[in-house]
Amino acid sequence: MSKRRNEEDSDIDVSSTDESDNSDVESQKGNEEEMEEVVNVDFDYFDLNPEVDFHATKTFLRQLFGDDATQFDISSLADMILTKNSVGTTIKTEGIEGDPFALLSVINLTDNAEKPCIKAVVDYILEKTKGDNEFNLILKKLLAPGKTTKDQTKQLKVGWVVSERMINMPVEVVPPMYKMLSEEMEKAEDAHEKYEFDYFLVVSKIYKMVSSTADEEDDNAPKKKKKGTAQVEEFDYFHYEDLVLEENAKYHKHYKYTNHLQETDSRRVFTEYGIDPRLSVLLLDKKGLAKSIPEMAEKFPPF
Repeated sequence: MSKRRNEEDSDIDVSSTDESDNSDVESQKGNEEEMEEVVNVDFDYFDLNPEVDFHATKTFLRQLFGDDATQFDISSLADMILTKNSVGTTIKTEGIEGDPFALLSVINLTDNAEKPCIKAVVDYILEKTKGDNEFNLILKKLLAPGKTTKDQTKQLKVGWVVSERMINMPVEVVPPMYKMLSEEMEKAEDAHEKYEFDYFLVVSKIYKMVSSTADEEDDNAPKKKKKGTAQVEEFDYFHYEDLVLEENAKYHKHYKYTNHLQETDSRRVFTEYGIDPRLSVLLLDKKGLAKSIPEMAEKFPPF
């Protein structure tokens, strides 16, 4: 709370009340210092709270699936994430009763394969990956209900890692969340609960930079029109921790969303290019995720 008060006070230029004559250089220096001022915000980590986090969890799921979110029962998925004895973490700045700015959890796809809300997600992923034969075949074997290993004594379990946050949240907050998730799952294993996964499915997002159509519509700027028509094959990440996960994944692919309800040019903010979001699907085994967690912490250390 006190830091928020300091932020408000910093907006007042105290030097402007000084009657002494300041040089232009000093004034410019003061303005630069003011612009460089950094406001610190405390991020607190909390367990999942069904009574408070439901609506924010739905928002995160809609954000994750983008224009395809209407294909899923978002409320039921949120209920599954927030169910009693679930594992996961949220980040808040207003205490436990506040709205989460980030969420990380895992859903047992194997044990919940017959539930309609999970089946819809599985069918969606299988449909997206059908063009990648090997990846699709592995997912079918892992996600099909009732399938077991070759010795017929154990069924391989798959956990769906649900990770989403507000777009302005720094990636540095993520490694501790994964570490806590891993620790919670280990404790659940010791208690004979349902989090002893063999594989982890991570559904995430990337985006492709596409040339803006605004320049093409400007008849007074023919040069820009030529520039605007150039194809820009450039991808970037909403979640930079995915760089680490991809390095340790058995499979990872990017796919177009099925629905396109928003033109890419309308997503343009302060850039000459539009943003075309893509679905990212990763499959890691247990060792791959375990290896990723310390690598995330090293690549994205705390502030």
